[in-house]
Amino acid sequence: MSKSVDQLILALNKEYEIYKDYYTLAKNKNEILIEGNVKELERITKKEQDVIAVMGKIDQIRTAIIGNILFEKKIDWVESLTELASHIEASKRAEIIALKDKLRILLEEIKNLNDLNGKLIRQSLDYIEFNVNLLTNVELKGNTYGSRADEQDLKHRPNLFDAKV
Repeated sequence: MSKSVDQLILALNKEYEIYKDYYTLAKNKNEILIEGNVKELERITKKEQDVIAVMGKIDQIRTAIIGNILFEKKIDWVESLTELASHIEASKRAEIIALKDKLRILLEEIKNLNDLNGKLIRQSLDYIEFNVNLLTNVELKGNTYGSRADEQDLKHRPNLFDAKV
């Protein structure tokens, strides 16, 4: 039994746990986006960045472990974890495939949640843009009663703001 294969299993388990943490943050972010709590959104975004940094580190570790397995098994290249598993003893192969499948399902859930969060963010930005446009296009209305009211003069009055943000 290869020590590198055991390390790969540990790395995949750790990767799964990290992605579960990220999924939890994404769910919290979803609720915060719905509530519109900007301060909490900033805090969650910072935590997400920290988790993403850890993801990068575990990815490097997993890649190095796979490199060790390839070297030990005298394999030049594999396209996927499934292909690598086909070169590993059956008892460990099943465990690696099961972990890969768990990770794939979790990553799909994260992708769906991130897509939803992206839509919520776009809706919020559209709402903000609508309000900014509304404020920047407001015409100052003067006294329109009387014979001296000039419609052209009313249309060329300055906006509340000079530019869009």
